[in-house]
Amino acid sequence: MSMNHPESSVDASDDNAAPSDTESLLKVRNLRKTFGGIVAVDDATFDITEGSITGLIGPNGAGKTTTFNLISGFYVPDGGTVQYRGADLQALMTPTQTESQIWSAASAFTTGVIGGAVGLGTLNLGALPAIGITAGAAALGAGGYLTQERFKQRGSETANSRPYMLARSGLVRTFQLTRELGEMTALENLMLAPQDQAGEHVLNTWLRQPTVRGEEDAVRKRAVEMLELLEIDHLQNEPAENLSGGQRKLLELGRVLMLDPELILLDEPVAGVNPALTQKLMDRVKTLRDDGYTFCIVEHDMDVIMELSDRIIVMNEGKRLVEGPPEEIRSDQAVIDAYLGAE
Repeated sequence: MSMNHPESSVDASDDNAAPSDTESLLKVRNLRKTFGGIVAVDDATFDITEGSITGLIGPNGAGKTTTFNLISGFYVPDGGTVQYRGADLQALMTPTQTESQIWSAASAFTTGVIGGAVGLGTLNLGALPAIGITAGAAALGAGGYLTQERFKQRGSETANSRPYMLARSGLVRTFQLTRELGEMTALENLMLAPQDQAGEHVLNTWLRQPTVRGEEDAVRKRAVEMLELLEIDHLQNEPAENLSGGQRKLLELGRVLMLDPELILLDEPVAGVNPALTQKLMDRVKTLRDDGYTFCIVEHDMDVIMELSDRIIVMNEGKRLVEGPPEEIRSDQAVIDAYLGAE
């Protein structure tokens, strides 16, 4: 993957300034999100370049977390778009035509079976009971149809209810508060991550046992190698709930990497992590960047973000304030004013 990065900063106050589409893995255009009367993200526009580490920073209330949630599909934008490899995120999360057809067919089949069973049951009854039961069957059928339509409508209105579809497309995220499965071992947490494993299907465990065992052995080997890469392989049989905060951060990063992502969103990756593990995690992120992964990081520790990032986007009051390489951002007066308050 290419590692070319723009050299000059971009001032968001210039309405004509727009990020270049060159090598952009993620394109955010005029993104907007409101909560009641509060504008959390206001016309934010920026790119994330493929094969880079992009820092997303700003003072409290700048809109970083909301932007992160929009990019990762947990919120639906009120305006603007987010494109990943040229595809709109909302389109990636919307049920496919095949999924909608399967739901419609299942709904129609169920309704038909219920209606038919009730109808057959009325054949040997008197006229009045038969009319009553037939009316009930009709009501069931109508209810089934309306429920089906309501679910179809809801699927199109709340596409953000399927952010897992983004993970399948290669866009994944971690969380500030790690979400490991505490009673499972570190190794099991990683082995659970890869999708579409043959052993997930009950019939395969009976009919395709050699395939299931072979795939599980391959996943186990890869998970062990991942733990070795993160230098926590000595904890592979330890329940995840017994790991320290920093070790859990590393474990969550490993679980994300087991998905073979292209773009990784890291939310406060070193928050609450001791200095030794912080440096270890930073080293791993840099190594992974060099191997072709792309990162976008929200982090309050300025020393960390300045050391890690190839490029930094600064937000303030929901807008992109300024963008550029760390050495320019560090001394930018607009950034200093945003953090310390302009006099």
